[in-house]
Amino acid sequence: MKVKLFLCALLVLSAFPVSAQKSVVPLPVDSAFHYGKNYLFYALPKTAFRVEVTVARVQEFQGPYSDYAGKLLGLTNVITQDKVVYSVKDFRMEQLSVMDTEYMYAVELSSKQVRDRMLENICLDNAIRAQGVESVSYVSSTPQIPDFFRYYSDLAYMEQSNNYVETQIVDGVVRQIPASHTKRVVKSSEQKAQEAADMIAKIREDRYALLTGSQETAYSSETVHLLVDELNQMEQNYLGLFIGFTVEDEQHFSFVYVPQANSNPALLCSVSSANGFSRNGSPNPSENYYLRIQPEEPVSLPQTFTAKWKCSKGYKTQNGYRVRTAVPAKVVLMRGAAEIFDFGCRDIYQWGHIEVLPVGMNDLDISKFAIIYTQY
Repeated sequence: MKVKLFLCALLVLSAFPVSAQKSVVPLPVDSAFHYGKNYLFYALPKTAFRVEVTVARVQEFQGPYSDYAGKLLGLTNVITQDKVVYSVKDFRMEQLSVMDTEYMYAVELSSKQVRDRMLENICLDNAIRAQGVESVSYVSSTPQIPDFFRYYSDLAYMEQSNNYVETQIVDGVVRQIPASHTKRVVKSSEQKAQEAADMIAKIREDRYALLTGSQETAYSSETVHLLVDELNQMEQNYLGLFIGFTVEDEQHFSFVYVPQANSNPALLCSVSSANGFSRNGSPNPSENYYLRIQPEEPVSLPQTFTAKWKCSKGYKTQNGYRVRTAVPAKVVLMRGAAEIFDFGCRDIYQWGHIEVLPVGMNDLDISKFAIIYTQY
């Protein structure tokens, strides 16, 4: 009876390495290392933030007749030079996980994991999750300059008549005959501005006539409203030649930031009122945006505990899956030295402790703790 029990136990022990998960090999490996055909590759995750910044861009364009706005129309609040002013309109952050290339591993699957099609199921799950990930790129809209301003033109010349007296001798009689000579001369900028100012005065007269009903035609109320709107638009177009005009649009920027333990607070970007968005810092501290990450517990404690644990009696070296526990940390967005938004407590993986699990954990879904990738 004892012999039968011993043989059964020996049979179970001999079959265990075949069905159990095999060792996990850290990458990169030596060139002499030979991969089998049933390998799974994964990397530990690290926390990153996808930052999306919306910048409002206000462009001011000087009118071609701005120098005569005060003299001809009495206007003082005019744009005297072209300029662009930038400001932050929206700032968003989304937490995501990316591969930590410093901690990558190759796993030789057990026969049970191969039969359960573990690798195929993980890849399918990753593909399904990836369908819900939106790609974000930089978008900048084109300023909509009014067509009237872009294509406005006036005749660059005018006809000028010179009157003079022409002397003619007819049948011995000397006669003084009035005559004139017409020629084209180039208009000056002030003359062009004067014509535009006269057009504004004419538009105002026509609008006044419509509103007071001094015209002979009896227009309906809808027609009067339509004509007044058209005259208002014409007046704004001509006034823009003197005052100038402003165009507002948006620029959208997106980038991924990975927190580093030795950089806290870390510069995310800067938005200068004169130069706009940049990933570099601005000399003006109030234009710089930082991310401050404060761990809820000291990061060094788990490493200290692990070092002491490995030296204790009875410790056995493990060679299974490597997983990492995230460290909760408070994340705050700052502009200069001022806190402008608290993103709350977030899990930061790269500051956490890496734990080595025992071999043979076939039922562990490693895709929940790591990022699976394909090795070519």
